[in-house]
Parts: sequence; structure tokens; C-alpha cells
Amino acid sequence: MYRDEVIEEVWRIRDEYVAQHHHSLDEIVADLRRRQAEHPERIVDRRCQPPTETIRQEIEKEHLCGY
Repeated sequence: MYRDEVIEEVWRIRDEYVAQHHHSLDEIVADLRRRQAEHPERIVDRRCQPPTETIRQEIEKEHLCGY
């Protein structure tokens, strides 16, 4: 069986993080919101950004949607 050390490390870190918050989703969400409030400059909101002209041209070329 293939063993991926990177995936194992991610799972280990995830398990440690969840254990620190007593496996409580409420505690995890509160921690994530606290971290987000501490560093608002790290939050990227792409919902309001229209596609750039280059991307718009690629979309039209591929006929992916009607921008």
C-alpha cells in the first residue's frame, strides 16, 4: 500500500488541532473566527471580483459561460 508522508502529517496536525479543542465544533469555529479577526489582511474574498480581461477572453474562447 502506498504511504504518503505529507498526507499523514496533515492528518496528524489536524488530529492534534481537533484534540486541542476537545473535538468540539463550536470551539474550533470560535478559534478560527478569532484567528480571522486577528489577521483580516489574510482573508481573500473573491465573490465581488469580476474576471480580468484575460480570463474573460479565455472564457469566451472556450464558450464556458456568457461573461
